[in-house]
Amino acid sequence: MKKRLFAIDAVRGWVVIFMALDHAMYFSYVHIFAEGYQGLRPEPMPDALHYLTRFITHYCAPTFIFLAGLGVALYTLSRRERGLSEGQITRKLVIRGLLLIALQMTVVNVTWSFDLSAGWSLVYFGVLACIGSGLIVLAFARRLPVPLLASGSILLLLVMPFLLDGLPVVSGADQPLLEIALQPNAEGWLAVNYPILPWLGVMGLGCACGYWIGSAPQRTTKFFLSMGALLLSMWVLVRIVGGYGNLTPYLGGDWRDFLLMSKYPPSLTFLLWNLGGMAIAIAGHNYFEKTLRSNRSWGVVTLFGGTALFFYVVHLPLYKLLSLIPPLHGSLMAAYLAWLVGLGIMIPLCVGYRALKHRYPQSVLQYV
Repeated sequence: MKKRLFAIDAVRGWVVIFMALDHAMYFSYVHIFAEGYQGLRPEPMPDALHYLTRFITHYCAPTFIFLAGLGVALYTLSRRERGLSEGQITRKLVIRGLLLIALQMTVVNVTWSFDLSAGWSLVYFGVLACIGSGLIVLAFARRLPVPLLASGSILLLLVMPFLLDGLPVVSGADQPLLEIALQPNAEGWLAVNYPILPWLGVMGLGCACGYWIGSAPQRTTKFFLSMGALLLSMWVLVRIVGGYGNLTPYLGGDWRDFLLMSKYPPSLTFLLWNLGGMAIAIAGHNYFEKTLRSNRSWGVVTLFGGTALFFYVVHLPLYKLLSLIPPLHGSLMAAYLAWLVGLGIMIPLCVGYRALKHRYPQSVLQYV
């Protein structure tokens, strides 16, 4: 692998844009929930627009985490071609994982206000910490035979519903190891939304897929189209049957209740739906690559996708600052406006960062 895959950067770029919408809503309006949390159902949505505003962002975490695993495989293949040893590749992946955890515990958590402020947890284990932990695991697990890596990841995803049911969090008790490893929990000094194990299977599966398409990029479209069709078919079956894989059961309401799935922790239905949609999107972008590359708007999408970590770290304080401007605060439409303003500001920042990274490829920026 000597060049970046357009479809991967494009799909990652779209979920960066969706993520920015979610965070614009958080800072400028209200944190909208359209998913379950620890078996609890969210408050009813006032209308479909509110629901869809949040629902579209559900693709973000599964896609980011899957593509992080896929990136480990592509990075491994490309660095092997450049002559790096396995030890050097492992060391670079571990450093990047530790950097992600450090960014989570410093810049990101302070922006979210997870600090010594009254009413907030002291420490937040969020998505960057989850991905960073997964990178450290995959820095070593990436050397497993690909069939073993894939089957082990799928097995982990399949047994996760039993682990979540058998090892619940005790209300009012501090169980940091259980929370970081398995169960989300917002109570106490530690807040966890993205425990490691429920997402590690997603990341491992992404790594296995990365090896498969990295060794034969010409089969990317067919591979992800087949994968998407399979996952979405499984989603329909698991959702209709109910029970296993449904942490938030369907109660027979309208389409919004049928699409109400658990994100914290991720249910099997949540992962099947979102990874299935992600796979179809990758296949589509790969198939229409030549046409899409000629469209200037897709240049912005791939720009965001190629600078996703930089975007993540910078956009949080940016949207927090934008929320202080009265026209960009207080309503759904104001939050949408803040979202667009923020995206416009991020374009030159990401262009500048990308140029700086290319200018100093061996600096610490190689890890960001």
